[in-house]
Amino acid sequence: MNPPQNRPATDNSPGINWKTLPWALMVLGCLLLASQFLNSGQGQQTALSWYANSGLQQLEWNNYLSWLRFNGNARQAKTLDEQARSGNPHAYASALLSPQFIEDSNKRAGDFWSAQQIEQWRTLRDQVPQQLAQSPLYRWGLPAADPRPSRFFTAPFTGGALWLTLLALFLLGLAALRLERQLGPGRVVVIWLASSLLAGAGYLIMVTPGQAPLHGLAPSIVGLLAATSALSRTPVVFSLPTGKTKRTTRTLPAWSLVLLPITLLAALTLSQPPWVANLSAGLLAGLGGALLAILIQPRQNAAPETRQFGPSLSPDQQQALARGWDALGKLEGASAERHFQDALKTDPQLFDALTGLFTAQQMRQATEEDLQQTATALFNHNANDTGQATQIVHHWKQYKQRTAEPLPEATLWQLVITLTHAREFQHAEQLAMQHAANPAEKEHCKTALQILREALLREGLNHRAKALPD
Repeated sequence: MNPPQNRPATDNSPGINWKTLPWALMVLGCLLLASQFLNSGQGQQTALSWYANSGLQQLEWNNYLSWLRFNGNARQAKTLDEQARSGNPHAYASALLSPQFIEDSNKRAGDFWSAQQIEQWRTLRDQVPQQLAQSPLYRWGLPAADPRPSRFFTAPFTGGALWLTLLALFLLGLAALRLERQLGPGRVVVIWLASSLLAGAGYLIMVTPGQAPLHGLAPSIVGLLAATSALSRTPVVFSLPTGKTKRTTRTLPAWSLVLLPITLLAALTLSQPPWVANLSAGLLAGLGGALLAILIQPRQNAAPETRQFGPSLSPDQQQALARGWDALGKLEGASAERHFQDALKTDPQLFDALTGLFTAQQMRQATEEDLQQTATALFNHNANDTGQATQIVHHWKQYKQRTAEPLPEATLWQLVITLTHAREFQHAEQLAMQHAANPAEKEHCKTALQILREALLREGLNHRAKALPD
C-alpha cells in the first residue's frame, strides 16, 4: 500500500546544539547593535548646536582662544579658530568641556565681562550638563577634551556609521564560534575590554583638538578579530550549497583569518575623520587583542609519551618492512605496496606496515576503494602511543584531501579517540559534533566522547567539555 502523498517528510537533520553557541559574543553583538539605534552618535549634537546659538559662544569663545594663547597653547588656539571658521562644530567642544578654563573664568570674569554678562554666562554654564545629556556623542563617546576612564568602555556603545557597524558585526559573526570555543566566554570578555581600553589610548595619542570623539564598535571589534587570527592554527572549513540537497566543502588556509581585522581596520580608517586617530585606535586594539589572546589562551602541556612495545617481529616481517621502506625511498610505490602487504599477511594490525601501505598507495595513486580499505584499517588502530596517534592524524588529514570516500562510523569514533591522544582537540571536537546527533555506534560514541571530555577537563577547558553532547 502506497503512503499518502501529503504525508510530511521526516526531518532527520541534527538540531542546533545550544551549548556550543558563542553566547558571550552573541549577547555583546546584540547590545552593540541595539546601541546603534538607541544611542547613535551620528548627526547634529544638541550640545554643540546649543553652544553656538544660546549666546555662550559669543560670550566666551574669543576669551577661550586668548586663554589658550596666554597659557602657551597658541598653535592649538590657531587650529581651533580655523576649524570653527570652516564650520566644524566639534571645535567648540574644547571650550565646552574645559574645567580649567571654567575655573579661571570664574576667578577673572570681572576683567572682561559686565555684571550682567557674568550672570548670563553662569546661567548658561549651569545648563551645559543638561545639554550634554542629550548629546550621545559627548555623553558616551571619548572626546580628547574630557577623556574620563569610563568613556573608554562606553564609546563602543555609541553608534557610528550604520554600514560600518553592520560590517563589524558580520565579520565578528564569522569569527565568533571559533574564538569563543578556543578561549571561553570569560577570556573573550577580557579581550574585548582590553581592546576597548587600547582603542581609546590609540585614539588619544593621535587625535588633535577639535576632532570628533571616538565612538562606534569597530575599534574594539578589531581587537577580537585580531585575537581570532592570532590563535588560528587549523584551516577554515565551510560548505556551500551546490543544489537542492547537495553541499560542497571548501577549505581556506588558517592564515586567511588575518584578512578579517585588516578589512575592518581599512574600513574604519577610511569611513570618517579623524582618519589618523581612527587608524591608531584600530591598530593598537588589534595588536593588543592578538598579544593578549596568545598570553591567556588555555595551555596544553605536553603529555608524557609512553611507548608500548608489541611482540617482536618475525624475520619475514622485518625483511618485508625493510624492503617496503627501501622501495618507498626509491619512489617505487607498487613494489613498496607489495612488500607491506606481505608483512600484513601474518599480522593485519601491524602499525608500521599499515602506515607504509597507506603511503605507498598514495604514491602510486591507488583507487579510492583500495585507499579507503587501508585507511579504515589504519585509523581503527588503537594508538595509545602519542607518536602513533600523531602519525595517524597526519595520514587522516592526507586522506581527507585525497578522497571524499566516507569512513565507517566506528572508525570515525576511533579517530576521535586518536585525535584526543594526539592533543588535536579542535579536530576531535569537530568530528564528534558532526556525528553525535544520531549515532549508529552508540557504545563507540559514548566511549569516544567520554575520553575527549576527560581530556578537555584535564586541560582546564571546562567550557568546551560542557559543550560536548551528553
